[in-house]
Amino acid sequence: MSDDHKEELRSLLSHLGAGIRDTHYRPAYDAAANICSGIFDTIPVDLHDVVREAVMAGYAAALSDLGDGKLDDQVRERSEIIE
Repeated sequence: MSDDHKEELRSLLSHLGAGIRDTHYRPAYDAAANICSGIFDTIPVDLHDVVREAVMAGYAAALSDLGDGKLDDQVRERSEIIE
């Protein structure tokens, strides 16, 4: 992967991460640390930051959606299945 391509990815992820609410930052950071610890041995070192930022952005977006009630119906359906 070229340096230009890596920089474009970092820029994109930086923009994604800019929307992380303060309340979601720590859980997203912790989730990324847990997820990435299992894959960092399998990917190039120069992609670690990109992958971690992508995981954080995705996890924070999911937390935000949950907090905004966007997934309430899906959560209810799954909880009914479990019960």
